[in-house]
Amino acid sequence: MELESNVTIDEGVNEYGIHKQVILEGDQAVTKLTYDAQPMLEHAANLRSLTAGDSWGNGHFVGIVPMAEVVRINNTYQGAEERKRQMVLWLKANPKLVTFEKFLK
Repeated sequence: MELESNVTIDEGVNEYGIHKQVILEGDQAVTKLTYDAQPMLEHAANLRSLTAGDSWGNGHFVGIVPMAEVVRINNTYQGAEERKRQMVLWLKANPKLVTFEKFLK
């Protein structure tokens, strides 16, 4: 069955801040997942400024990995060590979400 026009089903935002839409185009369905990173970016910047000059060893929280990325990493990589390595690589590739400046050095 083919629809005459595109239809979007908006499922809203879940508890992790992920917005889900299902877009029906002809005989195909596309799932679109998005999230607003702005609040996370602002929170990370505030934490970075609060920990400026701190040294390692104080149990610092080093960064924010959005739940969408955590799910992707967990579904893609096997083993706790590899997942941890991928999280570190993700944070280094996205330094604006790092909350402890010395992590970047």
